[in-house]
Amino acid sequence: MTSGGDASERDSTTSSGGDEPTRGEAAPAKYLVVGSPVAHSLSPAMMNAAFRAAGIRADYEAREIPPERWPAAMDDLWREGIAGANVTVPHKEGAPAGAHEASDAAREIGAANTLIRTDRGWRADNTDGPGFAAWVEELGLADAARRETLVLGAGGSARAVVWALRRMGVERIRIANRNVGRAEALARELGGGVAAAEGIAGAKAPGGGLVVNCTSLGLRGGDPLPIGGQALAGAEAVLDLVYPDTDLVLTARSAGLRAEHGLGMLVHQGCLAFRRWTNVAADPGTLITAATEESRRRAGEAPGGRRRS
Repeated sequence: MTSGGDASERDSTTSSGGDEPTRGEAAPAKYLVVGSPVAHSLSPAMMNAAFRAAGIRADYEAREIPPERWPAAMDDLWREGIAGANVTVPHKEGAPAGAHEASDAAREIGAANTLIRTDRGWRADNTDGPGFAAWVEELGLADAARRETLVLGAGGSARAVVWALRRMGVERIRIANRNVGRAEALARELGGGVAAAEGIAGAKAPGGGLVVNCTSLGLRGGDPLPIGGQALAGAEAVLDLVYPDTDLVLTARSAGLRAEHGLGMLVHQGCLAFRRWTNVAADPGTLITAATEESRRRAGEAPGGRRRS
């Protein structure tokens, strides 16, 4: 099946994404990140930089789509001619059902974060899972993950993380969520007998293992911590999928723990999505530089120099 969203099939003679097309010149391909909220996303800065570096004429924007419009909005995006999209909270779990077809990863995870245009509709894929695994390997934390990993949350991101951990050979996975029923359902569906579920309020970090925050807490200023600081004691490291530094990351660091916000995973999954759309490899350094510069710009614009969510 030929992907109608492959930007390499369109005019790529100039890298000036966003320029108005001249007569006889095709308009730049349009890509999106969709979710609610989505204004905080650094994906537009990263992906536009990747398109420019690859010499592909394309524009990438953030678009707010409220939960009640999803997944029906997927049809509207396809009819609009959108070439590809990244999907973020809260739409990941609904994306496979609204797509014409789905990759093995999207089907197994039960969530998708990448939409690839085809002639007949969207192909749903999931680059969160392999992106998370690549991030953990890059950080040198694979051994800590295999000791034991506590996953906070039971939504689309948590599904991808548990899937990735199982493929990494992690046999001790605990899923903690405010709604224990959702955690239990995820453990049954993806755990394969190696995952346990519990309430997030009483969860404690595994000694020498990982804590991975897959909840959306931290996206907005003033969000409570997904897990208390004392409950983090003993962990090898804390990974937060939210970026930049969240209160959870800062709390863990103040306790002497290694803690990383989610920019690294964002870059890894973004490079994979870019390759799915274009058949062109993106340079991770280009994405990191663009995201870091945009994050600093936003921090400088926010009152008191604090980051904006």
